[in-house]
Amino acid sequence: MFALVDINNCYVSCQRLFRPELEGKIIVVLSNNDGCVISRSEEAKAIGVKMAAPEFMTRELLKDKEAYVFSSNYPLYADMSARLMNQLAVYTPVLEVYSIDEAFLQMSHLKVSELQGEAEKIVREIKEKTGIPITVGIAKTKTLAKLANRMAKKKTGNHHLVLDNDEKINEVIYDFPIEDVWGIGRQYGKKLYDAGVRNAGQLREKPEIWVQQNLTIQGLRLWKELWGQPCFAVKEFMERRKGVSCTRSFKTYFSDKTSLSEAIALYAATVAYKLRKDKSAALNLTIFLRTNKHRQDHDQNYPSVTLRLPSPSNNTIDITKTALLGLDTIYTKRNYVKAGVIATGLIPENEIQSNLFEPSDAFKKNTVSSVIDFVNARYGRGMIRMAAEGYEKKWSMKQEFLSPCYTTRWSDILKSR
Repeated sequence: MFALVDINNCYVSCQRLFRPELEGKIIVVLSNNDGCVISRSEEAKAIGVKMAAPEFMTRELLKDKEAYVFSSNYPLYADMSARLMNQLAVYTPVLEVYSIDEAFLQMSHLKVSELQGEAEKIVREIKEKTGIPITVGIAKTKTLAKLANRMAKKKTGNHHLVLDNDEKINEVIYDFPIEDVWGIGRQYGKKLYDAGVRNAGQLREKPEIWVQQNLTIQGLRLWKELWGQPCFAVKEFMERRKGVSCTRSFKTYFSDKTSLSEAIALYAATVAYKLRKDKSAALNLTIFLRTNKHRQDHDQNYPSVTLRLPSPSNNTIDITKTALLGLDTIYTKRNYVKAGVIATGLIPENEIQSNLFEPSDAFKKNTVSSVIDFVNARYGRGMIRMAAEGYEKKWSMKQEFLSPCYTTRWSDILKSR
């Protein structure tokens, strides 16, 4: 048996945890640069706030209402997520952290008769020990556990649902929209909808040969999971990422190469830091620029280039140098609104092969990067940075509604009076 645990309206719940007076209030959390909605309270959903709605449209909807808007506070969310995952590890011998607010738990150590009580216990104790409200779905497979989790939010008031027999599965599977099934997505959802498959139950009714002919091998495994045949195991170790990126929209338009160089240098340094954190090294680097596709009165341009690094690397010097070479290749004067750096071809950093016939200064560069990480970890991100990133921190995100970090910054810790 598998359990899927997730935080209810994760970012909203993290904000409410330190401001309990917001319980029952309309709350919206915005994305990077306060661009669009990425989390909503149930009260915000009730008045029509849509996920991914632009901030300016949401502002109009919230006008004259008692509503609270927050910028994304990722240090806070990451810390609360870590606290949750550490606590969940108490309930299972095998835990898979699926995302910042979701985790799969292997529950095979429990009897079927014990699952209902365990689900209730997890919901209650997590709330008591972390303050975070969660929902638990338990079933025979990961796909059904996902389904149980979603249906627990819709159909029960106690935030847990255990699908431990076929009767319970049949009660909910035909009410579950096909586009919400784990792994289907928008493209396959439309294809299945056109084929008359509206919900998870109708997909399960399809013959195996039909699934083989119309869906991928992943789709076949999903179909088997809907029948209670486990095809996806809980992963004890996270897989190495296929790519690492830093892409951001600007607060305003930039067309001069100097400003764009500073942005690319900053994003490259961020990518290098992420690679080192993952103990990975990159073989390739992609650099891109974007104009605003919604402004047809502007000259449109979406240039990109992929360069191969001289050798696999994760140090800031090599990554930044290559990224700026890429910018030199693609730059033409336009009003750009977004840029990014993407590292691909990732390998473990301890598997880098050196060239015997070419001198290498990788050790020096790696040492510099380690010093940068040490100082920045102690005194704050950006305390030491590459000169190419510029003196002014004009590339910091727009966060007009940022809340205190509460748990990750001494000055933001709540004080009792």
